[in-house]
Amino acid sequence: MRTELPTVASVMTGPAVAVDVQDSLWTAMDIMLTRGLRHLVVTRQGIARGVLSDRDLAAVWATDPLGLKNRRAEHALGPAQSFIGPDIDVVTAATRMRRLGVDALVVVESTLVPLGVVTDHDLLGVLTALLRDDA
Repeated sequence: MRTELPTVASVMTGPAVAVDVQDSLWTAMDIMLTRGLRHLVVTRQGIARGVLSDRDLAAVWATDPLGLKNRRAEHALGPAQSFIGPDIDVVTAATRMRRLGVDALVVVESTLVPLGVVTDHDLLGVLTALLRDDA
């Protein structure tokens, strides 16, 4: 018998670590490296605008090494930004990630204040555990 699916809130990484849209990509990279993160929330006045990944930073550096110092966080956000509420189940979150082709979603309150980040790695762990429980 299948148990109730866990929510995003139960598997996300939080609280959210964020940079402002006007912060440089260099600042974002420094925070990621210092805190050991692969994803960083980008905000404007405390409201989520998207998630920045280490891959986004690598792409900027590959095309313009000085871009990390000269470009702002908002300029590296991809087009497929998505947010998810903390009470959404993990399967719905995984489905949304797959549909958008992203590896992380910003978990937000209804006012778009960021609570944390849920990543593909977070979801793989819980989904694997769910499949083993059904076996």
